[in-house]
Amino acid sequence: MELFTEADHLAEARYRKLLREQPGFVWRRFSDGEELMAYVFFPPGHRAEAAAPSVLFFHGGMWVGKSLGDFVPWALHLAQQGIAGIIPMFRTRGDYEVEPMDILEEGREAWAWLHGNAALLGLDPARITVAGSDAGGLMALHVALPDHPARWSLFRKKAPLPPGPAAVALFRGVCDLTAQSAFKLGGMMPPDQRDAVNPLRRVQRGLPPLFASHGGRDRLLPWRNSERLAELWRKKKNRSRFELLDVADHTFYHFNVNAAYFEQLLNSWSAFMVEQGIWEYNEGMDTGLLG
Repeated sequence: MELFTEADHLAEARYRKLLREQPGFVWRRFSDGEELMAYVFFPPGHRAEAAAPSVLFFHGGMWVGKSLGDFVPWALHLAQQGIAGIIPMFRTRGDYEVEPMDILEEGREAWAWLHGNAALLGLDPARITVAGSDAGGLMALHVALPDHPARWSLFRKKAPLPPGPAAVALFRGVCDLTAQSAFKLGGMMPPDQRDAVNPLRRVQRGLPPLFASHGGRDRLLPWRNSERLAELWRKKKNRSRFELLDVADHTFYHFNVNAAYFEQLLNSWSAFMVEQGIWEYNEGMDTGLLG
């Protein structure tokens, strides 16, 4: 079984410190006064009229632990490329008496907050990507996948869909709630509810581009479900790319574990996003990690 080392915990502490040095915004306030913050990594010299692309990152931890620092290296690097990174706090079952649907809907609420305030933050509301790892990947998919088939697919007449993310990015995301590897999440839900929110049952036409990635030696979340989702995405006439890092394990996307994997994955994701016209190409995207 793969375990996080002391170095991983030290890196998480450093990343959390960096996180809290970024501008923070209250995206949700509860009646008892408790607040959920969203930390924003703005590009250098960012201005309100910039209309920059952005990524909303949902951390992993299978809704038990808080891994808020997981995507700090990603947000830091993307900011140098003119792409804002947003890392929101959300409630987890480890700290609150919340049900899985509460958490999934909180992901949608965080997305709605960001989309509604994009112009005030100097972000382009049409170029917001949602991304996540394990249960955070499930949250990103829940944001992107409609609850019901699109109206135009039912009546064979194209009609405008409600605003949604520009793209989805998964880093070992949970794609199938019926899989044995996802029993910690799927087992929390009644079967009918689990089936209703299961990503593999909700893929349809008209979805945003998907970038899915996984480590080939991940013993906790097997990579084939990620590949299956990407294939189904394409089968429904959507655009997708699946990136398999053959010899990488469950921690493949962590910068502190292997900088080479991080760079490979970042370069592949960036190329995909440029191909989709969501990010603009700049030389820093293919010259390696910034110092």
